[in-house]
Amino acid sequence: MARASRRPGSAPANSENTRLIALLDQFAGPGQGQRFLARVLDTADNTPAIAREIARSAAFQRLYKEARTADIAGRAQDHGDAAFIDIPALDHNQPFEAQFREHFRPRLGKRADGFGMLFATLASRHPRPLIIETGCLRMPGNWEGDGQSTFMFDAFVRGGGGHFISIDALPESIDTARRACSSAANLICNDSVAGLYALSQLLAAPAALIYLDSYDLDVDDPLPSAVHHVLELAAVRPLIGSGTLVCVDDYAVGGQQGGKGMIVDKFFSSIRAQVLYSGYQRLWSVP
Repeated sequence: MARASRRPGSAPANSENTRLIALLDQFAGPGQGQRFLARVLDTADNTPAIAREIARSAAFQRLYKEARTADIAGRAQDHGDAAFIDIPALDHNQPFEAQFREHFRPRLGKRADGFGMLFATLASRHPRPLIIETGCLRMPGNWEGDGQSTFMFDAFVRGGGGHFISIDALPESIDTARRACSSAANLICNDSVAGLYALSQLLAAPAALIYLDSYDLDVDDPLPSAVHHVLELAAVRPLIGSGTLVCVDDYAVGGQQGGKGMIVDKFFSSIRAQVLYSGYQRLWSVP
């Protein structure tokens, strides 16, 4: 028996497909569902690529915002969402030192020793620190890839007191960090240089820790990232005092040193800042 042919780019009409097309219309926009269903059924197009194309549509963005902002009242989050960053067994009542030793450090890979030194020094010198971070948590659970520093800084001040501010230019990263962290984390969506400069004009006390990790590093062309991070350092300079810790991520990458901290390191060398740790991260104590 001969089959009826159908136009390229159209899905076969039946009740199930009609419902799928209506659903895809909600995600991709009116009249787009049939086209995307046909691509899934009839082509070898990569399905993650199709999903990303749908996610970039105005209809998907509107639906996403409607879903995320339906409850505008919201509630303060006393604890971070540990399950969201793949640590469902985390006991929020544990001291931070125990959380770090049992849950965070084993997941940190190449950053384990750097964060170990950072938190040990922070705890011994600054019992109620002001921590300022650039580049916040963007991929939940990506411990070895990104480090999840935002969640750890939030846990540190939540457990022992202090204040934590993180700045990121991407609303999507801010949304992710907001879901992961408690209300102890203060998240600012802005260019990091502009945001740091504003903080330097508003805050009086020097920061205990400045953690710079905003502009992604291209190992073949590290200069743009290195320049951006020294601009951040210049913007936040009024909040750096004697004893302030400054840490730059992605310092030693691919067997080469410098990375994001290439120019920052030259400045700190010239003022004889103490290097507390040097590895994948570099940690200085300002004299």
